[in-house]
Amino acid sequence: MAKAAKWGSTYKVLLDVGFLADAFTLDSSKLDGTDVLDGTTNFVDITEYVTNININRGRATQLDSFPSSSCTITADDRAAARYFDPLNTASEWYSGGTIGIAPRRAFQVYGGTAGTTAMFTGFVYDLNMDYAEPNLSTATIVATDALGQLGQTVLTAFNPSSQLTSARVSAILDRPEVSFSTATRSIETGVATCGTVAYDDATNVLQALQDVATAEGGRLFVDRSGSLNFDARIATSFGTAVASFGGTAGVPIQSLANVYGAETVVNRVAVQIDGGTASSVASGTASQTQYGIKALSLTGVPLATDAAGSALAASLLSRFQDPVVRFSEMDVLLNALTTAQQAQMAGLEIGDILSVSKTFSTGTPATVTQNVVVESIRHTVNPSTHRVTIGMGQVQLVLPFILDTSALNSTVYALQ
Repeated sequence: MAKAAKWGSTYKVLLDVGFLADAFTLDSSKLDGTDVLDGTTNFVDITEYVTNININRGRATQLDSFPSSSCTITADDRAAARYFDPLNTASEWYSGGTIGIAPRRAFQVYGGTAGTTAMFTGFVYDLNMDYAEPNLSTATIVATDALGQLGQTVLTAFNPSSQLTSARVSAILDRPEVSFSTATRSIETGVATCGTVAYDDATNVLQALQDVATAEGGRLFVDRSGSLNFDARIATSFGTAVASFGGTAGVPIQSLANVYGAETVVNRVAVQIDGGTASSVASGTASQTQYGIKALSLTGVPLATDAAGSALAASLLSRFQDPVVRFSEMDVLLNALTTAQQAQMAGLEIGDILSVSKTFSTGTPATVTQNVVVESIRHTVNPSTHRVTIGMGQVQLVLPFILDTSALNSTVYALQ
């Protein structure tokens, strides 16, 4: 059953064991117990045995593709009567000659104040057992999200016609050899057009999708509820911050880092489209003079035309040609938070906009506040603490332009 931590959050870890786990069995199930006739679910609640949870979601920088997210849990197998152990044929999760904790079984972690907010949804990748004499045993389960599944899937050769990036993502997911559920995807309409691309037999599905996301200049990731998201290219955002951190009224921060330097600069972007022979280049000459040439080269990008490659290069250059003093990472300790703040932390998602403030005891200004976008989230949970590390990227927030009201030639306003 769900387990309440001493700081107030409640956690629940569910595991699909491959058969109806709550079906009433004669001479085995308890009268007035939780088992029911015919059963209702393949999931078992393993929370009471879990001692540590580590969730790692997101990407390192805004120029990277999103890798598969992972969740690793450690469980006390001795307390579970060796139910996790694949060598234990007496395990309640052993059926049909094998343990139910098999690769690709569904795996879910929930948090928040009621243990109902999804923090990770994925599939079992690995089960490892460690034994210590005389009779201690520990189980470690590693799970990955749906991107991990797609990374182990390959395409049968096909040749789609020119279409929007969003349509190309759907076309790949709809392939019979992929068969990705329409119920667990959220595809935003793209702004770029993919060209006619001949996908070879055995092309990796995840790589093909990431190439489309590169062509769009958007995001391709799996959210905490297990849904695959494709976000269109974003130069500016009309969004508002979903939460505030630091300062006098925001969620308390344990540590905060900022970055400013050459590592954040890209002032020469070259994009070569799939099948092309030359690259479309966008150069920030003023930035190159001041900071030196910092190049980004993209090849084999599945765009329809060189003009589309030029537009992508220009978009990336405009975002990254000048260094920006940016809050890049922060740590938050849930132990120190209110109930409402703990619920906020459990529900944070990649792509959320945050307002982050830092107050200084000396210097000017005394307080700096920035809007940032969530690019990565790491949860580290053990019996004594729950720490969340949030990786952040730059975002430019704008207001809708209103005729006869908004100022012309202002970076504060934009057309929706």
